[in-house]
Amino acid sequence: MLMPKLNYLQDLGFSYEEVLRSPGLLTFSISNNFGPKVEYFLKEMNGDLAELKRFRQYFSFSLEGKIKPRHQLLVENGLSLSLPQMLKVSDGEFNAR
Repeated sequence: MLMPKLNYLQDLGFSYEEVLRSPGLLTFSISNNFGPKVEYFLKEMNGDLAELKRFRQYFSFSLEGKIKPRHQLLVENGLSLSLPQMLKVSDGEFNAR
């Protein structure tokens, strides 16, 4: 069960050591988490895989509840933030920015 997840992450460019340093990544589903979030990040956010590697916590945030709404708000206002700036703050702090 872990090998498909490890292979998926390695196909994205994560090294074996990077995955081992973030074992929580192996708890996520490819079809329910990695796939939709990577697709949204690459296609809608025009993201760079290097940023995903730096901010692996991206996968722990809700796509529908936090990632999409915040990204869409930034786009509507012509703003851009790094993943940590966009996701690690509370809703109140995000809206204040």
